[in-house]
Amino acid sequence: MAHQAHNIPWNVLAATLQLRKVNPCQNDAENFHVRKQPDVVKKLTYFTNAFVANVLDHARCDGAKYAETWVADPNSEKDDIIFTDHVAKKIEATVYRWRLDHTSEDEFGPVQRPQRKELCQHDDEATICQCPLPLKRRKQSAFQEQYSNNPCYNFFTCNADGFFSVEIVKTLLLYGEMETLLRICAGPHVDLSRWWERSICQCEIADVGWSEICRLAMYSYILLNVLHCFPETWDKAGASINDYTSTKVYQYVVHRCTKSGWTASDVPTYPHRQFFGIENGQFSNYPEPRDMERWGHLLEGRYQRLSYYPYGLMSYSEFLAFEKPVAFQPSSGDVSHVRWVLCQKGLPVELSNFILETASYSPQRRLPVPDHPLHPENRVELGKYLKYCWRLIIACAMMGQALGMEMNHFLGKMVKSSIQELFGCKCRVLFEDR
Repeated sequence: MAHQAHNIPWNVLAATLQLRKVNPCQNDAENFHVRKQPDVVKKLTYFTNAFVANVLDHARCDGAKYAETWVADPNSEKDDIIFTDHVAKKIEATVYRWRLDHTSEDEFGPVQRPQRKELCQHDDEATICQCPLPLKRRKQSAFQEQYSNNPCYNFFTCNADGFFSVEIVKTLLLYGEMETLLRICAGPHVDLSRWWERSICQCEIADVGWSEICRLAMYSYILLNVLHCFPETWDKAGASINDYTSTKVYQYVVHRCTKSGWTASDVPTYPHRQFFGIENGQFSNYPEPRDMERWGHLLEGRYQRLSYYPYGLMSYSEFLAFEKPVAFQPSSGDVSHVRWVLCQKGLPVELSNFILETASYSPQRRLPVPDHPLHPENRVELGKYLKYCWRLIIACAMMGQALGMEMNHFLGKMVKSSIQELFGCKCRVLFEDR
């Protein structure tokens, strides 16, 4: 059964789609296509309104649990520590992960590995701090940085401090730390509503705001629930099959939700990489096909960019290796087995863990059966992932409500654009007002 099936009319959305082996309007890709029915727009609008209403109802209900937490404190000071040591330690490793992408002096600067037990205590502005999560970044003042419009190539010059705080906000969203987030939103002069959708310059897509947490979760959540309504793509006479992985939309979602080298922020991709088992760098922002004989004709222009990514024109294994060979991605079970082998050889658990840590051998995928989310043996992990994506969407809605944003408008716009992006094509504009 699809997730939230009692509240979200997945069958209505699925009824507007049909699976075609060849779609001339999509470069002949195998994919879903919107049916030619007179009431299609009406059905899609009904689905959109129901989806948004359900999200907002859950957000209001959950937000009420934190009502006392995010009442603005008129006596709050800029130097007040806004989140606890426990929360700081919880997110520090992830902060270190994204800081490694911005170590140049004109971005966030060099960073040291996290200490096992200690947090940053540098409270002197004169001290050069290379801690992953500096103490000053946990203060109310860190979230009062105002967004500034910037010329091309000057994003970090104008917005480095504000963007650092937004990356922390994204990290807190991934960890579900709503009490901390709502406390931040209740502070004075917080400018996070303007960071909902942002780009590093006017000529780039808006992919550095915290809306990307919601958008990627929504893409994956909508697609996997729709696939539940097409059992012929994952079940054949009781036997598990994975035909859906060859469709354009499935390959697009995996690529979009796990791609490395987004203009400034990969943070929203982290949970999706782990679920789909995609390593960092498997898909890049400027892709080049390995098989030039087969795909070289797609490269165009001065910079030899792909005219289009050939989703749905190859098998899933070919898609995964389109840009680079695929490396083995261990699951938690694989890591546990290797630890067991080391201990069987006579090594103590502490030394075995040290070896695994030194070798960076940690779980990189959640699915027991890789590359096949709808396989029966993956049902538990799929359920957890769908619930997690749903929680991310609700968390973003809660945060928007706390900031006074018109989330009915913003979410409605996002659902419509998501449906268009996932299921639209050259021959059909699904929404005129998206």
